[in-house]
Amino acid sequence: MIPEGKAKVKRRRPQHPDAELLAAASEIFASEGYAAASVARIAERAGATKPTLYGRFGSKAELYDATIRDHAEAIRVHLFAAYDQAYELELPEAIRVGVEAWFAFAEERPDGMRLLFGEDAGAASPVAAETTEAIIQRIAKVTEYFAEQTGRSAGGAAPLIAAMIVGACVHAIRRCLEDSDLDVDAVSALTSSFLAAASTRLDPELYNRF
Repeated sequence: MIPEGKAKVKRRRPQHPDAELLAAASEIFASEGYAAASVARIAERAGATKPTLYGRFGSKAELYDATIRDHAEAIRVHLFAAYDQAYELELPEAIRVGVEAWFAFAEERPDGMRLLFGEDAGAASPVAAETTEAIIQRIAKVTEYFAEQTGRSAGGAAPLIAAMIVGACVHAIRRCLEDSDLDVDAVSALTSSFLAAASTRLDPELYNRF
């Protein structure tokens, strides 16, 4: 109950929530590249002002870092949830679930995909490289799990296989982002089929060389 004579103080929402500012920054950084992108262009895209962006994030570099970190956190949550399912699935199905998670993220956050894995990735922040390595290490654990199901250890080959899986997914998605005529579902299915065929026919004797 509000004491008599005292007005209830309402908290005002920011005119431009961080999510809106980061979305605008993501679009401009992804389309123009870090070097060419300007805070003025981002402010214009967000319908905000340069002082608002500087006041909220500090500098262009800090805004870029905040933007890419937002995408990095999102893709880790998205992919890691898919890879956690792998332990309950057969290998081909686990691969399909993982690949579909990559494509789903790219559909939801195409600018994030470009910032994390595009040609300009890592231009002004180590987050892209750190995120790629974290994903590789998570897939490597899944790779080791499936190797152990056959009575072997993938050892040093696990992160290499994981890097190949990441490379296949990233480059397939980049082709889709560059060519709107491609059937994304077909590309996703082809990527899954390719990786499943490669994984199930992998020569386990090669593990011993790493």
